[in-house]
Amino acid sequence: MAAGDMRLIGEVIRRGWPHKWKIALSLVGHAVTGAMLAYLLAQLAPFIKYLGTSMAGGSVEVANAATDNLTTLGLNLIALAPLAAAGAFIGWLMGQWVANRTMEKLRSDVLGHLVHLDLSYHHSLSRGDMLTRLTTDLNSTLSIMQLLYGKLTRIPLETIGILSFVTYYDWRLSLGLVSILCPLALFLFPLIRRTRTRSHRARETLAANFSVLEQITAGIKVIKAMGSAEREALRYASHNRTLFNDNLRVARARAQSDALTSAAIFGIVGMALIGAGWLFARDFLHPELLFLGVGALARMITSTRDFVRSFGDLQEHLPALARVKMVLDQQSAIQDKANALPCPAPKQAIILDHVSFRYQPNLEFVLRNVSLTVPVGKTVALVGQSGAGKSTLLDLLPRFHDVNDGKITIDGVDLRDFQLESLSHHFAIVQQDSFLFNDTVYANISYGRPEATRAEIEQAATRAHIHEAILALDGGLGYETNVGDRGSRLSGGQRQRVAIARAFLRDAPILLMDEPTSALDADSERHVQEALAALMRGRTVVVVAHRLATVQHADIIYVLAGARNRDGHDDPRRGTVIESGSHSELIAQGGEYAELVRLQQLGS
Repeated sequence: MAAGDMRLIGEVIRRGWPHKWKIALSLVGHAVTGAMLAYLLAQLAPFIKYLGTSMAGGSVEVANAATDNLTTLGLNLIALAPLAAAGAFIGWLMGQWVANRTMEKLRSDVLGHLVHLDLSYHHSLSRGDMLTRLTTDLNSTLSIMQLLYGKLTRIPLETIGILSFVTYYDWRLSLGLVSILCPLALFLFPLIRRTRTRSHRARETLAANFSVLEQITAGIKVIKAMGSAEREALRYASHNRTLFNDNLRVARARAQSDALTSAAIFGIVGMALIGAGWLFARDFLHPELLFLGVGALARMITSTRDFVRSFGDLQEHLPALARVKMVLDQQSAIQDKANALPCPAPKQAIILDHVSFRYQPNLEFVLRNVSLTVPVGKTVALVGQSGAGKSTLLDLLPRFHDVNDGKITIDGVDLRDFQLESLSHHFAIVQQDSFLFNDTVYANISYGRPEATRAEIEQAATRAHIHEAILALDGGLGYETNVGDRGSRLSGGQRQRVAIARAFLRDAPILLMDEPTSALDADSERHVQEALAALMRGRTVVVVAHRLATVQHADIIYVLAGARNRDGHDDPRRGTVIESGSHSELIAQGGEYAELVRLQQLGS
């Protein structure tokens, strides 16, 4: 087994070690099962000896003694049946208990770690890939644990028990059995390792398949609107065929190993019987040893076959564990310093000082040398063509990402000197497509403050101009109405106002708004604008908007250069601040902002 595989198995054992007493009980149960099999062989040996003497012309007394011995053996086995049942029950149950309890904690650890990773990592993986790791890969990891604390523990203990008895009875016979089994194992295990490589590729294909499926289900409205149902079905069929082929390659590797296992078992047992017959014919092997050796070999061959199959299952599931461990090993790019400070509420200003940022080292800078000031209690607007980095700049303020150059300060202190959790408490965010959980209206509003009272939640909804609409929702459940997946049972305006109510309840001093009304109809926009106006009052606000009518009352407007200039060519100023001032000042300058206003007026 490769060193990497051993490390993965060691990780599973390490995670199960806190339950070592349950593991010990499982081992005891498996050991009892193995001892029972050894005892059965031990009790059969005298009977076989008597039987051999009788066959050689023994007296009637010898035959009667053999019969009595067999009767005694039968009664003993009946008496020991409860012990054998208890050993099997405890061995299996304790092993499965450890596997499932370890898996329970692993699932929690993976999700707990995942939600603390930076946004860049989440953006680097498709949702399908991530969901595959959290579902099928974790289920395969459970299978690994069940194998390790089940068959892969029981079978070796059972084999050791049989070998111990055979060694006690005749060490030469034990040596002969080991000499038969070791070449079999050495021959089979390398064949099974091919399953590992092929299974890894199948896992990656499954993640891609799941990603396509997620895109199709999420974009079903667009697919129907474009009449592309057949095209999407064919696209998924192509990915599905690739997954079938990769899974078939794994199955072919397993089938080859099973076929070779069966062939090797028959061949080795056949040669062993020929050798035993030759020894028996020359009186080198007594009848009881012959029967004992054949019985032990038959059981150990069966156990070896089961162990090899279980080992093949382990190899098939190990790539899934490796993919889960990749998540756990990933370190967040956003970390608290050792001496990080609690972040106080801002009193003066948030300042971006020569900030540059790009998402990956090999990508272009999204923001370049940006310097701007957000005074406390004022409204600052960010405008510009697409690709200017406005939303990215908004994400830098609550430190969803760290800047590559320059710094962002609150009252003169670098954001990176503050504790992340305390920093996040000072921000409330309203986005263009505000995310709602598949839960009740009540739960979605209270999400930022779960301890809030019902009166506080209803007050927040009232201030967000959504209280009456909530009471009028179909079904008459009011705040207990389930909003559906991502709020699908609410209109766009209702979703936005629920999100605004959530921001009201959070009562953070800094409000970040990213295109909060761009996707709404005129009537919904009017209601949302009224709610936003109430929410913005008395807060520090940074707003991104394409509709310039929504930002003309901002205290300061910063214009960022987009990816293209007016002529449609790449703009070398992309991601830089090219103008700043109030609405009237920028109109008077007759620059980029004035041109944007003119174009929107022409288009209205």
